[in-house]
Amino acid sequence: MVLAEFQERLGPLQAWLFPRRLYLEIQDQVITAMALSGRRLIWFDQLSLPPGLCSGGRLLNGPAMADQLGDWLVQRGYAGARIWAVLPGAASEVRLLKGSAPAKLMPKEFDALRLPWPAETAVDLLHVPLPSCPGSSVAVAVEVALLEEWIDAFADAGLVLDAVEAAPVCALRCVGLQTGWLLGLEPEQSWLFRLEKGAPTWQWRLPPPTENGALRAELDQCLSYWQSRAPQSSSISVVASAALPASVVEALRMELQWMDPLAAGALQNGLPDQPEFSLALLWGMAMSELQP
Repeated sequence: MVLAEFQERLGPLQAWLFPRRLYLEIQDQVITAMALSGRRLIWFDQLSLPPGLCSGGRLLNGPAMADQLGDWLVQRGYAGARIWAVLPGAASEVRLLKGSAPAKLMPKEFDALRLPWPAETAVDLLHVPLPSCPGSSVAVAVEVALLEEWIDAFADAGLVLDAVEAAPVCALRCVGLQTGWLLGLEPEQSWLFRLEKGAPTWQWRLPPPTENGALRAELDQCLSYWQSRAPQSSSISVVASAALPASVVEALRMELQWMDPLAAGALQNGLPDQPEFSLALLWGMAMSELQP
């Protein structure tokens, strides 16, 4: 009896002394968690969020979010975890840069990115190299205030935010596509990339998959426009957010190539249950560390 009580008290202490890595996909209504041991999936779960906590990846109520996250992960045995988080596509802007990434962009170069925020907005710019396209990189722009809000929320929850990436970058890494189309599906919006030699040369913002008809119409317009410029046939690779119910994704009924490493057997998890949602974005983030 004493030993059992000791082990029960030791569990939380071990979690704080030896924090574990968690990958979180952040969406406005759902946060999805994944834990790996090497390349093996050992745990996954989802936290449903009440309305009013988050919008477009921006925190609306940081203290309430911290309480939700902290309580959830303490209950699941991940108190004090070190977090790698995927922000929704709406929270960032992705641009292709030619040439080596400069330490700091000059004002004219920064203006050329045509970011959607007011000129006085403080922006953090991260460069992601493209191994398949030497001399080019992807620039990911995020508002500094948005990042600081999440850093504070995780700290208040007793967690450490080690890394943040944008959903499109995780999708690019997950698919590893050289030439063709990449369609990202998230609850609040969809986005489409045209890839050439592994680099996103064109991008479009599209309606969310819940607006089935509008998504199909705008997707067809994008494909038709490209065909008029450079006629060639290619399939569409799709990465879906874990926050999307399977019924929403299945309702699209489009001839698409779905990218989900779990479904494809890329992860030998050995878990009794398979997740009913896609972990592709989280796997794309983990690959930044797991790739040799």
